[in-house]
Amino acid sequence: MAQIAVIGLGNFGYYLACELSRKGHEVIALDVRKDPIQKIRQEVSEAIVADGTNLETLKSLGLQDLDVNIVAIGTNMLASILTTFNLQQIRAKLIYAKALSEEHAQILKYVGAHHVVFPEKDMALTIAQRIHNPNMIDYLPFHEDYAIFEFPAPLSFYGKTLQELDLINRYSLQVIAIKKPSRFVFIPRAKYLIEKDDILIILGLQRGMEKLSRDLERH
Repeated sequence: MAQIAVIGLGNFGYYLACELSRKGHEVIALDVRKDPIQKIRQEVSEAIVADGTNLETLKSLGLQDLDVNIVAIGTNMLASILTTFNLQQIRAKLIYAKALSEEHAQILKYVGAHHVVFPEKDMALTIAQRIHNPNMIDYLPFHEDYAIFEFPAPLSFYGKTLQELDLINRYSLQVIAIKKPSRFVFIPRAKYLIEKDDILIILGLQRGMEKLSRDLERH
């Protein structure tokens, strides 16, 4: 498992650190405040009161040797930027940083973040997509036009093969896996027969998914 530092223990940082720890990773939690450190101490491998804006502090803690460093600082944009810059200065291997705005994200990338996340924005997009496409269970954006969807097979799909449905040509949607109650079918063949309770994992254009949802509503 990976060695991971989570810097900043607001709601996002706290839940992220706890979940990573539950998944078996060695997590070091850092915050400038004592209260969140006390709160998380029993949940992670190590919890330290430390200031990420101090270059020497990060270096002395050996964060440059960890697999991943996550800057989860909440509302203090300057502290977020300085911490990310300091991690880049000590040559941290992989840096994730939480952004508060598009401008903040651009600065974080400029000063050294390898990946920038928008927790509030991503959740808002997911909820909007669920409301917009009621047949869809989940939504994972990874490109402006493309996304990965979890889509429960509707009744009209039962007993048909993927070849018969022809989603790739009709909607620019590619089924990359089938989630069944007890197992996954990865890269299903064209002759795969859709069954009740199948959940299709689909890669494709967002507008293709919208068109499929509209067509299903008409039938």
